[in-house]
Amino acid sequence: MEFEQRKKAIERGLTPFLSGESLAHALRLWEAKYAGEPTFALTRFISEIGDSAALGAPHGKVLQGLIRALNHPPVPPPLHRRAVPVPETRETQDDATHACALLVDTLIDRLPPDQGDGIRRYMLDHLDRLQQPAPVLNAVRAWLSRRQTMAMPIAETALIRIVNLAYVALCESSGPTKADRALHEAVLIIEKASAGSGFPVRRLL
Repeated sequence: MEFEQRKKAIERGLTPFLSGESLAHALRLWEAKYAGEPTFALTRFISEIGDSAALGAPHGKVLQGLIRALNHPPVPPPLHRRAVPVPETRETQDDATHACALLVDTLIDRLPPDQGDGIRRYMLDHLDRLQQPAPVLNAVRAWLSRRQTMAMPIAETALIRIVNLAYVALCESSGPTKADRALHEAVLIIEKASAGSGFPVRRLL
């Protein structure tokens, strides 16, 4: 997503909680410090904007609003001559799907068993947020519930939503600060274990 698209998404995500000068200030802060940061840095951005009282909602709810806005941009009006996007190759999708499963499994497996089970249940209960066809949802459901390898390659955009869903679940379970640290540590583990892999795991953040 290009800079201007991301900025408009951040504005849409913040609009239910801020308005006027406070919204303008938040957008300037995002542009100055967080525009080039990965998704999990949004927790620090929200904390810097203000406390829950100033935002009128818990930080976790604001985070969900921002992630939803980033993942679901408005559909652009049709053009007569739109460029045809280059499709992802099967090999790229396989590598990305493996990286996603490895990252989420590592993130969850490092938690206490009861908390890890809770994260999986949360993800299973909110699979509709992925907005994917039934075969993809069935593959993700089998992976989360029975630890089966995802039997089909999944588009990168959907994989990003899977990682975001796990992150939101962890934010609600542990709070944004601990979730931020846990995701960062899981990414470092995957990068070390998969050095030389064709797909960089940070593309899923």
